[in-house]
Amino acid sequence: MPKKSAESTRERILRAAERIYAASGFHGMSLRDVTLLAGVNLAAVNYHFGSKDKLIHALADRRLTPINSERLERLARLRDKHGADAIPLKDLVAALVDPMFKALRQGPDNRAIMVRLVAQMMIDDPKRFSHIHRVFYKDVLDRYHEELQKTIPQLTSHQISARFFCAFCTVLGLRLMHDSMEWFLRVRPENRQFDLLEAEMHSFLLGAFFSDGK
Repeated sequence: MPKKSAESTRERILRAAERIYAASGFHGMSLRDVTLLAGVNLAAVNYHFGSKDKLIHALADRRLTPINSERLERLARLRDKHGADAIPLKDLVAALVDPMFKALRQGPDNRAIMVRLVAQMMIDDPKRFSHIHRVFYKDVLDRYHEELQKTIPQLTSHQISARFFCAFCTVLGLRLMHDSMEWFLRVRPENRQFDLLEAEMHSFLLGAFFSDGK
């Protein structure tokens, strides 16, 4: 099978599986439904993915890896720029937040699928979602923890872990609730909603990391 054809088949399967999983979850997604929507046979699904669990893993990889890769690339550039010095917190926050907003700005249809996919992963099976987080976010968590310890030395390692977890949940929650932006913000044009939220998310997380709790 030519490489181009194989990639096209794999992509059709992923697009079909993503739509079905986003609407119906793991138990509501049958491989038969995926093959019908993708216009392929079951052998093609087994060839490219091997099992339904591996197919879900591939869906997570498709959506999460580009965002996290950009985060890690930005951290690497910041580390090169600042040498042995601590990276300013505002730059660490931007490297965490901006790649997510870039993904959210990729059109309403793409955004809706991405959001429903993440929501299904959260409610479908906590163990599966926890495994996906460990696989796809470990490098990001480790690198951020390392840099935050240098940038905010007055915090303990446990405080940094806890505050980064809170920051991460805030970023994830914004992704899941983007449809409520107009109602909450009382700003109608979508581009202004994202601009406002991105700027305020920076300020919110900067305050959260530096707050002494008093």
